[in-house]
Amino acid sequence: MYFSEIRNKNTVFSTIETGSGVPVLFLHGFPDNHKTFAPIMESVAKKGYHCVAPAMRGYEASTITQAAKLHINELVSDVLAWMEDKNWDKVHLVGHNWGAVIAYAAGMYFPNRFHSITTLGVPLLKTYQNSFLWAPQQTIHSWYVLLFQIPFLAELTIRSNQFALVDYLWKDWSPDLTPNQDHLAEIKTSFQNPGILSSALAYYRNLNDLFTESGRESILGILDSLVGVPTQVLYGLNDGCFHRNLFEQILKAEDFPRGFRKIGFDHAGHFLHWEKREEVTKHILDWVQKYS
Repeated sequence: MYFSEIRNKNTVFSTIETGSGVPVLFLHGFPDNHKTFAPIMESVAKKGYHCVAPAMRGYEASTITQAAKLHINELVSDVLAWMEDKNWDKVHLVGHNWGAVIAYAAGMYFPNRFHSITTLGVPLLKTYQNSFLWAPQQTIHSWYVLLFQIPFLAELTIRSNQFALVDYLWKDWSPDLTPNQDHLAEIKTSFQNPGILSSALAYYRNLNDLFTESGRESILGILDSLVGVPTQVLYGLNDGCFHRNLFEQILKAEDFPRGFRKIGFDHAGHFLHWEKREEVTKHILDWVQKYS
């Protein structure tokens, strides 16, 4: 495993990388960082893959941009730019949390650029109405989304009591997990840097932006779209972030015409790549080997 850089034009993103061969891009979410995938990347790389995990836009000082640059379609553009920087024609995508959202969108917008997609912990949600119908509990699970919409208050709440909310979210979303405290400490340290926490929250604040062209494109572009890339969805049956019914009732094979499977994990929550590392690694390898 080594540290490196990847670019979107003049913007430099930090990465961790390992291995050589067919490229696999790992996309992290919130509240997390790109090192969350390191153990899985090592195992995948041993099977002949070049594994790269960039720090997503806004998660380090060199990539903080205006909020308008944090819509889903613009984050997908980062993925394509990274591929261009590495001279990759096609890659496999693995995404957790917001990384999963971006992976789905990439498979909708540019299906010919990806061999396969593996998402962790997030279903494909085209409409909120479906989520409320099949999992009314989701309104309670999603309380944090409302908090994150409020500038200054959200940042103040997250920073209070030594970033106790970060600890709470990890525990609430994965109740059976004992988090790695060094990893959480690194996440909290990054959020102390000026602008980074607000940039991370901008992912949520731009989610329903209908006032800008980029925001409208990001929302309307997925409503009737299909994910044209073979996709597997891995999820925990005890996920406190997304209720299991969203995976079991809403995810439909017809939305993934090039191939689809979903696998639920007992005694696992949202951070299942920490809780079920060996099983998750095995399924990632099975999927990328099938579609390489």
